[in-house]
Amino acid sequence: MSVALAGVVSVTAAPARRQAAQMNISTEVVSIAGGGVPDGPLPSALSKSALNDIQVANFLENLESAFFQAAVTNITAWGTTGFPDDTLDIVRRVAAQEQVHVATFEAILTHFDTPVIPPCQYQFPVTDTASFLKLAQIITSVGIGAVINLAATTSVTDPALIQNLASTVTNEARQDAFFRQAALGLVPNPTPQDTQISAIWALNLALPFVVPNSCPLFPEVPLFPAMNVVAPTGNSTGDQGTITFSTTAGVLGNLSIAWINQANLPVYTPVARTLVAGQLTSVIPPGMGGMAFAALVNQTTAKDVAALTTMTLAGPATVQIS
Repeated sequence: MSVALAGVVSVTAAPARRQAAQMNISTEVVSIAGGGVPDGPLPSALSKSALNDIQVANFLENLESAFFQAAVTNITAWGTTGFPDDTLDIVRRVAAQEQVHVATFEAILTHFDTPVIPPCQYQFPVTDTASFLKLAQIITSVGIGAVINLAATTSVTDPALIQNLASTVTNEARQDAFFRQAALGLVPNPTPQDTQISAIWALNLALPFVVPNSCPLFPEVPLFPAMNVVAPTGNSTGDQGTITFSTTAGVLGNLSIAWINQANLPVYTPVARTLVAGQLTSVIPPGMGGMAFAALVNQTTAKDVAALTTMTLAGPATVQIS
């Protein structure tokens, strides 16, 4: 039984609901993952904003879970020649851990009588082990950024959630380190901090992998025209030089690329249009590393990713700097 008061959802008692979420994953999955849904007590109340953000996390974890479960089957067929001998075992473990992450967020939502987000149908542009591992690193980086954001917002409104979120994001970071090294030949720990992105940005980055109109329930967020890196190509762009993006956004005026990287303030670089329709060029600002996120804007005043999200015209794009 839940009662909503002043933007807070309170629960008197619902132990069976938590147990039901644990039952959604098999003992085999729990064994492979190295553990199951946390059995510690949940807070007596959560804010509505926190529950909305957890629904977004549920949506993103569904995508990750589907991606890695499909990968176990596909990599078994593709093989792992040229990659570490334990690649399939690690991917199998990641797939199981993502199922636990899904069940963990579902347990919180169910406990507070908030709708769980069902899986959509997905489409992933991968044809072999190499393309899978490269996309895995991007998807995992988006997930890390989204969970950092959830931790940042709930640390003020719902600090009782921090342990759950912090323990999830460190697991995602370990996964990302493997994919960086195995797929891209890059160092596993390129920067001292990872990069926070907003829930809205994370959902927009996930959309290309979702089959249109296949989601039974979709979080209500603004959707932006896509933006993608055209050049330079390769596993990383480097930390300087010119960069070209493609976008379907039909915007005019003085445009900039807003860059988010690590725990730093946004950086802005001017945009120049190319002779190719739908393409924009800018420069990579110095001092960035690892995975950065870039968005098209027509202002340079936003001081954090939350404010920047409200001013986004297209994007964001993932940019592998190093």
